[in-house]
Amino acid sequence: MKLKYFRRLSEPLQYRRLLTKGVCIGERIHNDALVLLFQIDEFYVEITFHKETDELMSTRSFDDIQELDPYLEQVRIPQIL
Repeated sequence: MKLKYFRRLSEPLQYRRLLTKGVCIGERIHNDALVLLFQIDEFYVEITFHKETDELMSTRSFDDIQELDPYLEQVRIPQIL
């Protein structure tokens, strides 16, 4: 599925697609929120929840890999000797 088609789906269908085809590949804490990163085919979806209430705060989809920088900063690559 292409990003433009995903964005045309209704919100419930986007969530269904995310749960059936998406793979959770990262998470991070941002202010008072837990942000989960999913990959579906060639694009990514961020789901943001309030840390204390678990309330869904926002959803964002993108295909620009530069948007992955907050997650890549968490990756620690051990020094190879």
